[in-house]
Amino acid sequence: MTGTAYTIIGGEDKNHAPHTIPWTLLVLGRGRNAYLAEQLGFSEVIVIESSRSRQRELIPGAKVLITDTDVNPGEQINIGISAASCPFVAVIWNNMQLRTLFSPQFIREVEDSGAVCSVPMLYSSQGDLIPSVLTPAHGRRSVRAIPMTAIETGTPALYPFDYAGIYNKKLFQLSGGYDPEIHSTYWQKMDFGFRSWLWGERILLNSSFRIYYTTGLKQEDATIDRDYRRFYLRNLAVRVKDNQAYLPKSGVFSYIFRSGEGPMVAMGEFRDAAFWIEQNRTRFIQCSRTLVENWRGHMEEDNS
Repeated sequence: MTGTAYTIIGGEDKNHAPHTIPWTLLVLGRGRNAYLAEQLGFSEVIVIESSRSRQRELIPGAKVLITDTDVNPGEQINIGISAASCPFVAVIWNNMQLRTLFSPQFIREVEDSGAVCSVPMLYSSQGDLIPSVLTPAHGRRSVRAIPMTAIETGTPALYPFDYAGIYNKKLFQLSGGYDPEIHSTYWQKMDFGFRSWLWGERILLNSSFRIYYTTGLKQEDATIDRDYRRFYLRNLAVRVKDNQAYLPKSGVFSYIFRSGEGPMVAMGEFRDAAFWIEQNRTRFIQCSRTLVENWRGHMEEDNS
């Protein structure tokens, strides 16, 4: 899933509290925010840093995964989940605080949900509920994700807001994980979300799973650029017929014209996407238009 080199240090602490949560906690770094030590009730804790931006403070009982180079958040998650020893991985940032009762009932509910990712209810540092359950909709130039407020467990979400969620390791890896070639966090999450749903996986809210930010949120950049084009070709442009996905050849000239790139670059992007779709042609169960048009049906189905 990733070819990035990394090193793992730490992980030994004989004095840590007993483990009560049979999952891995994966902590992503965002500046020099303090990681909260009381979140170490997990069977395993992995903190991701890069060799260029190490904080050099070992957290008792935690493993520190150090990548040789700076990598984008999606690739960090790919690496962290691959390295995790538990079948479920809770992903948070170091400016987040878990306020969840990880009861046996909650753990069973998440593990039995069949979701590739169970997403939380998110709250601002002031305690306000953040609209973080994303719903797909048709826009003027493309699809867009509309953030909504939901409080019912089982509500479908297009993708994990800010990457936070409890990931089923097996299903995540079968879905291909996050595309490390997409560097925009917005289009990277859109790509993962659409691909998961187009391939038959589900991303669902669990309202008992609650996370509070300790700092403010930044606006995401949704500029239509190279990252968008990669997302578009591998998701929105795909058609499905007789249970087989394909990229219509008739769309190549339109793509070249609209891409804003030279013909050779655009043709190469189209060809690479067509090859990838051919390799995964049996994984798609629907096209993006069907997904968006039937989204309300997914909501009713998962909440029934």
